[in-house]
Amino acid sequence: MTDDYTTDPTWAALFAKPEQAQDLRWGREHLVFAAADPVRELVTREKIEHWLVYGNLRYPQLTVSYGGDAAPVTTFTRSRTLNQHQLTGCAHADDIGEHLERGATLVLSNMEHYDPQAARLCRDIGAAVSGSTQTYAYLTAPGRFGSRPHRDSADVFAVQVEGTKEWTLYDLPDGGDWNRGYIDEDTPVSAKVVLEPGDAIYVPSGLGHRAQAGPEGSLHLTMSIGVPRVHQVIDVLAEDLRSRFNRNEALPPGQPGRTGIVAEALRRMATAIEEADPAAIAGALVRPNPWPVEPRRLPW
Repeated sequence: MTDDYTTDPTWAALFAKPEQAQDLRWGREHLVFAAADPVRELVTREKIEHWLVYGNLRYPQLTVSYGGDAAPVTTFTRSRTLNQHQLTGCAHADDIGEHLERGATLVLSNMEHYDPQAARLCRDIGAAVSGSTQTYAYLTAPGRFGSRPHRDSADVFAVQVEGTKEWTLYDLPDGGDWNRGYIDEDTPVSAKVVLEPGDAIYVPSGLGHRAQAGPEGSLHLTMSIGVPRVHQVIDVLAEDLRSRFNRNEALPPGQPGRTGIVAEALRRMATAIEEADPAAIAGALVRPNPWPVEPRRLPW
């Protein structure tokens, strides 16, 4: 993160009341707040209807599930022929509509790859927190759950766009002793929150949660923010340490002759760690978004 991400204008722009940005306790507890209009308008039902027909979306850019159980890809996609080339996994709007009628959830992943407004938001928020940012849209049928109870490895901001959704929040484990993925439904519940259109919720990484659509269905936008983990320092160091050794240099046959060579290798690694630049390592932990944010200007 930057020295104080809460004072970054882009970060404050997520909140309808910018002063609420100061209320967020990153990684420690959830926060319900009013989302700024530009964030709410990133996804609409009309946009989704357009993308499904004209956006050339393909699996896994979109998925369909029932309470977290994935529907077979072939039941909501079709193959298309472009000249003599077959494109598989293409979105089929009619089939997706039938799934939604039967109680499914449609998930659109990584809108920043094809929507310029989402791309700019991801770029700016990622820069503010020195992390990676992704966007998702969840369209859930009335009364249905979008997933089973689970924990995310990223910090999540969910913005209610249409309808309502009741969020059930479970425990937040102490320390880092937890895994991402599904959790037991009998995990202790810490809170229940109903989001109306324009409301948003911050869910810290690791906080168990699930959400149920209201009687009119639900459309919400999720912004997933991944900040580096401390253990990733090991990965950065490992890359540097490997570069200091000849990868084809072998240990001698027989265990007794290896001890001295290993001891010398450990001394070299200890020296490298002692001389490592913390600022350089911290900078290497964050990789910029790989896709272009602005359209490329073509020649002539």
